Amino acid sequence: MAKQQRVSGVVAAAARVSDTQGAFQDRGGQFMTGYNKSLEAKKEREAKNKETQNRVNGLMDQFKNDIDVLKFKPEDQTLVKNTITGWRNEYAEAANAAAKIQDKSSPEYQQYVDIMNGVKNKMNNLKSNLDNLAAFKGEYAKNVKAGHYSNAGANDMSLAQGEVMLQYPIGSIGENGDLMWNDEAGGGEFGFQDYQMPFEKATGLATALGAIADPLLTQKTPLNEIQKSRIREQVSTLLSDKNALASILSESDLPEFDFSNIDPDDPNAKQQATDLIVNSIEGLRGSGIVPDKKEEQDSDRIISKRLVPTYRAMMADQEAIEEAARGVTPRQINTTYNLGTATRPFTVKATNDGWTLEDESTGEVESYVSLKDLQISNPNLFK
Repeated sequence: MAKQQRVSGVVAAAARVSDTQGAFQDRGGQFMTGYNKSLEAKKEREAKNKETQNRVNGLMDQFKNDIDVLKFKPEDQTLVKNTITGWRNEYAEAANAAAKIQDKSSPEYQQYVDIMNGVKNKMNNLKSNLDNLAAFKGEYAKNVKAGHYSNAGANDMSLAQGEVMLQYPIGSIGENGDLMWNDEAGGGEFGFQDYQMPFEKATGLATALGAIADPLLTQKTPLNEIQKSRIREQVSTLLSDKNALASILSESDLPEFDFSNIDPDDPNAKQQATDLIVNSIEGLRGSGIVPDKKEEQDSDRIISKRLVPTYRAMMADQEAIEEAARGVTPRQINTTYNLGTATRPFTVKATNDGWTLEDESTGEVESYVSLKDLQISNPNLFK
């Protein structure tokens, strides 16, 4: 009986141990299952964070900073560096926010993409402006030293602003990457992107005018109406360039002309300049001819001694007419000369516009640009 009770106790104890072990094994299994799930979640979060950072890095790689701050003046370095740093922070914030959004088609994601693109555009614009500023300073200083820029009044703003950009540090950097200065004396704040380079002296125009005049220097016959019309058309075309017109009226490009009485802002300025230049070119006809001795002797013979004083007075009027054509402030010319014979009298009049010859017997009147034209066309007039 006692033996049976001992066996029963051992079996019961074994059963309790078995139950306890089973319970322990169940709880351990449950713990390991939960632990494994926790590790999986950890790995998933880490992988997700890695992907996020990869996306951020990918986005940040698109932020290009090719600007060498050290090549600028110390006073410009701080401004440029601070601006770039601020924009990079703005870009980084948008990149971090965009990387957390899975739906790349969502309006929210596109909003951050727009911010990043905007920052990249600003950076590109800033770099372009800084590069162009460096090139501008070299070109501007060289052209000023060489005296290439016109002193025309229309150039005043460009010259003044160019001097400010050459001598003073950048005042500020605009939100779009533009470089800004404040010229209190010249009209306030202005940006590099809107700056207009000064226009140069109209040396090309002077050369073109010379090409029009050169063939006339050796022309012996008076200009016909077709020639006069062509010369006027050519000069008018050349003066159609408003900068060229403003330049020649500044009294520095063509000093042989007197444009002091022409206001560049006058709507008729082009017409006035055209008239002055055309008259000058027409007055040059034949001035390049060098007569040989025989021609000089023939010229002396066609002027009778009694008319020598008259002819000299007429030559003085011709000189005044030519000075007026060159732009020299003319004296007023209004002289009448009586020539010819008693049976066929002629009246010659000299004015600032040229010469007229009236045949008093017929009433016919002819016009001449110069005294030489008058003399060649009427070889017996001074006998």
